[in-house]
Amino acid sequence: MTPKDIRLANPILGNLMIAGVAQGTTMAAPALFPRLPTALRGFQLAQLGDEATRVYNTRRAPGAATKQVKVSWQGQSYTVDQHAIDVPIPRELIQEQDEARRLNVGANLDISRVAVNTALQILNLNYEMEAAAIACDAAAYGANVLALAGGTKWSAATGKPVTDVRNNTEAIRKATGRRPNTLVLGAGVLNALTMNAEVKGYLPSTNLGPATIEQLKTILNVPAIVVADAVVTSDAGVVSDVWGNNAILAYAPNIGADGSGLSLGEPAFGFTSWLEGHPFVETPYYQRETKSWIYGATFERKPTLVRGSAGFLFTNPA
Repeated sequence: MTPKDIRLANPILGNLMIAGVAQGTTMAAPALFPRLPTALRGFQLAQLGDEATRVYNTRRAPGAATKQVKVSWQGQSYTVDQHAIDVPIPRELIQEQDEARRLNVGANLDISRVAVNTALQILNLNYEMEAAAIACDAAAYGANVLALAGGTKWSAATGKPVTDVRNNTEAIRKATGRRPNTLVLGAGVLNALTMNAEVKGYLPSTNLGPATIEQLKTILNVPAIVVADAVVTSDAGVVSDVWGNNAILAYAPNIGADGSGLSLGEPAFGFTSWLEGHPFVETPYYQRETKSWIYGATFERKPTLVRGSAGFLFTNPA
């Protein structure tokens, strides 16, 4: 049975799954690691070297041989990892819900929807955490890292985020030939950036409030700004931001859902190899040992760093 068949067999849960995917795309992971749809669990994608940015003598006399350029294809291997989770719902809860519905008592809460939504949120959060671990690792960027401290922090009165972002836009352009088009902000960084004195200096003098996201795009000259709001709760109950106190500037290709728009010559920061039809809702089944209905979801994907020089990491900005 294919994921499409499963969605057709369970239209209510399938529709919820689709909504879960849409909800997941508002997270930061797909912004830095755009989806690379595949029907295979392992494949290799050829990538161009730097031949297109080199200078060649292209002048040709009539009858002379044409200059030839040997392209070096650098194969990049991509795989997907399978992630799956089950959420058991005791039959007693389902029986009580059915009775409450019959008596018209309280809200009509569909327990199956709660179970599936919980599974999908867990899978999406795991994806977000995996992508953040890659993107927030300073070792991935080489020299493209700026550690902020004291008066250079964007939360400081003397911090210069506009200067920092614009200067390091040039670092990415010189390394890749592309201007970065995406800025991911750790959730705590947004407030520091919108209230920063240098940022507000670009606003009309009548604007006394914080800068908006749309204003930041113009001021920083970045087409897309994504605020990474995801949080994770430890076993001890401690809540922390998945993306921490970081900001990532990067070039991320605009790829269509069917893979259209992908150019092998583009110096992407990264991709997510994403199995077609995922994530999907498993067919619920009854487990006799626990006397529970089991609702599950599966997500096969893997974010992969392609070119660290297509990104720039700002650490500790807020």
